Amino acid sequence: MLEPRDATLQISDVSRNAGVSVSTIRVWESQGLLTPIYTSSGRRAYRQADVETAVAIKRMRTVQGMKIPEIKKALETLPRDDADDQSADEPDQQSEFGAELRRLRLERKLTIKAVAEELDADPSVLASIERTSLGVDIPLLKRLSTFYGVTLERVMGVEATSPDREIVTREQGVVLPRLGLGVHIERLGSGQDGMDCQRWKVDPGVHSNGSYRHEGEEFLTVVSGAFEITIENSRVHLLTPGDTIYFRSNMLHSWRNPGKTVAEMLWICVGNTF
Repeated sequence: MLEPRDATLQISDVSRNAGVSVSTIRVWESQGLLTPIYTSSGRRAYRQADVETAVAIKRMRTVQGMKIPEIKKALETLPRDDADDQSADEPDQQSEFGAELRRLRLERKLTIKAVAEELDADPSVLASIERTSLGVDIPLLKRLSTFYGVTLERVMGVEATSPDREIVTREQGVVLPRLGLGVHIERLGSGQDGMDCQRWKVDPGVHSNGSYRHEGEEFLTVVSGAFEITIENSRVHLLTPGDTIYFRSNMLHSWRNPGKTVAEMLWICVGNTF
């Protein structure tokens, strides 16, 4: 029986990351919207692409009010992630992401329960993140990295290095491990002296899932779409193309895309403490 090497997610992982109940996932399966992989032992298994499909179904149902036949037709037009065709030698950033969190925890001889108690987090969520590298948001990941005494970039395995090229053409930057579904970050340049330049693309409705802070300074400009930044949980700034914002990173900040199209930003952080 075919068992793709990346079909490692459980139904509870898909449920949590898509923000719907397990019973809803099963209903969608019965309606032919989702198709799990069945292992040789008869266990359901899912891929990251299934999580993205579940998120798309939820958006079509709740935001666009589409009916099941309409959703089925729409799903047929979605690009497929043919992960099974990837080379076995190709690096798997997502797996390394969760493995690094697990390594940091075991290095300190801590249990998941102990870490969860220290951070006031759900141990099942921490276990799922270590196993799948999915369902993590920036505030929680920042709390984890601070707890382990490392930077968030260290956890992601993308610490700043001396730049080896002056020009980075479009779509040729270093793609960072995904910080949640609907967030695409491309590093355009970084240096050991503290500047990190990134291109962010955030899907409609996606948000940071809370506020976070760190040392340093930040500047961003919106290239397309709409992007909302909230500073200190009180000052809400809606940015549109051409708008810019500067703030100190030690102020609580959160963000979201309130629009109906993908928001694209150039985001510069000074201070390698993220």
